[in-house]
Order: sequence, then C-alpha cells, then structure tokens
Amino acid sequence: MRVFAQWALVYSVSGRCFYEDERGTKADLEPGSWILVFPEMAQAYGPVGGERWNEIYVSFRGPVFEAWRTAGCFDPLRPTGRWLPPAKGVKVFQNFFREIQGMNCSAQKVACLWQELLGEIVGVTNEPSAKREEWLERALDFLEQEPGSGADCLRQAAQVCGIGYESFRKKFESAVGMPPGRYVLGRRIEKARRLLALQSLTNGEIAAMLGFHDEFHFSKTFSKFTGTSPREFRNQSRER
Repeated sequence: MRVFAQWALVYSVSGRCFYEDERGTKADLEPGSWILVFPEMAQAYGPVGGERWNEIYVSFRGPVFEAWRTAGCFDPLRPTGRWLPPAKGVKVFQNFFREIQGMNCSAQKVACLWQELLGEIVGVTNEPSAKREEWLERALDFLEQEPGSGADCLRQAAQVCGIGYESFRKKFESAVGMPPGRYVLGRRIEKARRLLALQSLTNGEIAAMLGFHDEFHFSKTFSKFTGTSPREFRNQSRER
C-alpha cells in the first residue's frame, strides 16, 4: 500500500481489478467502476490475477476539494463505486479533455468542469448531506486550528469533545475512516504543499507555522508522506 498525498480518481475501462486500503476495505471491480484515492489513506489497487487492465486516471488537489470533504461529498467508507459502462464513460472523458484543452478554456472553467464531472461520477447530489455529530464537528474544528499532531494534541481534542482518549480515537476512526493522528498529519502536509507552492516562505518558516519540531523534521516527514522532498516539490511547482 502507499499514500499518494493527492486526490485521484481512477476509472476502470477494461479488465478486472482489486482495491484495498488501510481501513480493511476490499473490493473486486469490473469495467465501469471508479476508485477515489484519499490523500491521507494508504491504499493499493491493480489488475486481478495478472490480467490486462486499462484505466483513466486523474489526480487533483486544492482547497475546493477539501471543502467537498468537509461537506461530506467524499466518503472514506465508500472509496469505490460504479459509473457508466466503459463505452459511454470513455466518450464522456474524451469530451471533457477536448473541452478543457480548447483555446478559450480558463483555469477557472477547467476547475468547474472537473467538479461537475467528478460529482457525476462519484454520485454527489444537490441534496444536503447528513449533519455530522456535534462532537465530530468540534474535533475537526480543533484539529484544523491546532498545529500539533502528537498525543498531547489528540488528548486535548478528546477533552474538547468531552470524550475519553481511547473512545475518541475509536469513534474518530470509525467516523472519518482513519486514525486522528494520520488525519491531522495529512492535513498538515496538504497545508505544507500549499505554502511551498507560494515560493515565498522558507522550509524553516513553514515548519514553525505547522508545528514541526524543526526544518529537518518537517523535511523528513514531508518526504516520507509524499515521496518527494520539499525542495523537489518547490521546484516542480515553479516549473508548473
């Protein structure tokens, strides 16, 4: 399994494939199925039994998709599903890529078109999502504001929610789909990616802002989580 550290959508065009993740979710998928890769969740997927397997693969990131997550549009308990049969699905993707590569398609329009298609694929509707439990809302608000991710930070979150530490860990993982420590680390890394892309802050400044012990700890954690160093990511962002 690996952590990709970005969102990604995988659409199966031909061949059977499997999916599994750190939560213990396992699925065998037929053509026309989709996989939603969560940035913090370790997962694995690929062809079944050595078969040939074709896919359409789109990676994406940005605050708007974190807003989708907050609104409950992305459900870690439902990382796979079915969409159109491949003959129809491929045509939809072809039309999408043809449109975003047009001369008059701005970055804003690309983002809007992708959100529209993504919502259609994963089954997002205009119906209001179920309201989260109050304790979870408080926990997510607290963890979003706190830079730390150690046991002390998580114990404070449990206290804010009025829940014992062990019960908090279990309830959080059940509700969100991953342990609170991994969730917080993933959010910190996502914030670090945005700050690195700005090109105006040093690694030491970012480490201090996000609660890492020092620049070395930040660089080591970022590299382990994303597979690339802060310097490499900064250079890639500059090239883009």
